[in-house]
Amino acid sequence: MSSAVPEYRHGASLVSVSALAGQFYCEYKAENEFVLGEISTEAKAKGTELHDELIPEVEVTATDFARLVSGRKPSYAVLRVWGSVGGLRLVGIPDHIVWSTGKPLWLVELKTTKGDPNPLWEDQENQARVYGLLLDLMGFDCSRLNLAVVRVRAQDLPDDEKRRWTSEVSDALLSGKTKELELKKGGSMKIHTFTHNRETGAAAVMAKAGYWTGEREPTSSTSIGKCRACEFKSVCPKSLVGPG
Repeated sequence: MSSAVPEYRHGASLVSVSALAGQFYCEYKAENEFVLGEISTEAKAKGTELHDELIPEVEVTATDFARLVSGRKPSYAVLRVWGSVGGLRLVGIPDHIVWSTGKPLWLVELKTTKGDPNPLWEDQENQARVYGLLLDLMGFDCSRLNLAVVRVRAQDLPDDEKRRWTSEVSDALLSGKTKELELKKGGSMKIHTFTHNRETGAAAVMAKAGYWTGEREPTSSTSIGKCRACEFKSVCPKSLVGPG
């Protein structure tokens, strides 16, 4: 007899990696998105549009995927990743993965911004780390896996550079020439890299799992800046700035 599918907060049977990562920014904002619904903003719409321009998606069959990732020459292909960590069932799709001989070499997350691309936020790093953990748990050989969060002020990039973005970033990561690419982009890009580590990824999940399993209530950010920028500030009971 099969066991029942776990039910988490908000009746979820699975938790998306992006939702879990969002808890590191502000857990109460993540709560508001579920309770009140996501609020569309101009910044979000532009970010999504730029993201799709830089990493266009083309579906491939399982056979084509296997062929792409098995060759010695580095190739690009993504897949849905999933797994259970500490009883929490997670699922998500990374932005970009570079493969060679069936092994993932780089897992890349793209983050667009209209401001300074240099800071790396905790939620962005942990999203990449959890994706790496799930890829590892799925049985792929992640012994050579590294992670990258690429922050881009993409509105500064001409259309021809947007079309080359995936190959340029991949080539820079594989050759160790990320600083040269950053200089070439004139301050519109920052590439943050770190080594995949299962324990670090698992620790990130466990730090936020209690919210989903009902062991605790959501916590809120103590940053006035985050509250001031939040689209829920006029309705959030934990807001430090309130309406306006």
